[in-house]
Amino acid sequence: MLQFYEYRTHSDHRRSGSYDIIPGVEGDFNFTKHPAGVIPEELHMHKRQTDHFAVVSGKVMFRLVSEDGKEEKFVMTDKDNKTLIIPPGVWHSYMALEPSIMAFYLSHKYDASDEFKKKTDPSEWALPK
Repeated sequence: MLQFYEYRTHSDHRRSGSYDIIPGVEGDFNFTKHPAGVIPEELHMHKRQTDHFAVVSGKVMFRLVSEDGKEEKFVMTDKDNKTLIIPPGVWHSYMALEPSIMAFYLSHKYDASDEFKKKTDPSEWALPK
């Protein structure tokens, strides 16, 4: 029998997306569209959740910072055919370098109590060399 599931949506200056689009899975499967060049105001981190990101279309710079302060920046495109896996305890965010679409899976349903944020300065978002 035909069934429909109504998922969450959200739009702001950084993205428009569809969230928790597949019912019955343990985590959250999401799909988002991003305009180019919006500099993130913060990094965030989870203590329990693992994030999985794939760039479906476009070009996205990711920024990861471990608890000991080690930082990594790198660019992923739709041609990479890779999924970035970010374990709990790693501060992270991303910036679309061109209009982009991402699919991502969170190992747990969204839980605001497991999202920790810290502000960043725009100068921290220079492209990696």
